[in-house]
Amino acid sequence: MGLGRWTDWLWVFVAVGLGGCAGPRQGTYAQRSFDSVSNTCRTQPALCTGAESVLPGVRAAEVAVVVAGARAMLDEDAKRAVESVLKECAEQARSAVLLREHEGRSPTPMQCKEQVRNAQGESVSRAIWLGNQMHAVALECVERKFDSMMPGRFSIEPTYRFDRRTGTSTLLGKEEVQLLKQPRFRHELKGTLTPDFVIHTGDPLQVSVVYDFKFPCTNVSEPPEWRSGGSSLSGPTQKESYMQAFRLGTRQVLRVVPRLGIFE
Repeated sequence: MGLGRWTDWLWVFVAVGLGGCAGPRQGTYAQRSFDSVSNTCRTQPALCTGAESVLPGVRAAEVAVVVAGARAMLDEDAKRAVESVLKECAEQARSAVLLREHEGRSPTPMQCKEQVRNAQGESVSRAIWLGNQMHAVALECVERKFDSMMPGRFSIEPTYRFDRRTGTSTLLGKEEVQLLKQPRFRHELKGTLTPDFVIHTGDPLQVSVVYDFKFPCTNVSEPPEWRSGGSSLSGPTQKESYMQAFRLGTRQVLRVVPRLGIFE
């Protein structure tokens, strides 16, 4: 194989272990909380068995990432390995949060509907509150793993403004997003897209695959449907909006659901 062929096709093999990745973003209090989860598992193993258990020893996954030309695409082996990491992060996130907040048990339908206060003091359902907690843990896990697995080739919760009239997308900077999250500016975020995890070529506007984590509060035997991304139930779903904004096919926009796996 000539030198040009080697530069066109770059294989990167990384051994990935998921031990210790289940901790919410930014560490601090949430990380210490997960440490307490691990301690609880050691001292009270009965709480860590069954479907909601913290996985005791996650296998390592060998990942091959193919970078071909200007648009880097994952081959099937690499995609399976990437998705195995995402599934394990989702599993650990659900287990860690339920162990920390709910003694390891799944909430009942009635508990899921109860109103609680989030960190901003807003009233939300327990289903939304738990889902947000699980997202934070899962995304911290993903960020740690993919920092070494494919640095520069992914984004966590990037925010895009998609102009449906022109079919163009614009990436918003993190500082701008934080400013717009303030109550008096929050309306400016209406209609923006914020997928959980994006694999791209190195340019966040050149998206290869989109993954969204879905954490159902009840009915955990079936994957949740894609939410409507518009202001009305007749508007496009999240999946449809991602496909339009990034010009992706249906198999490039996927849901990650704990216990169940990966779904279109």
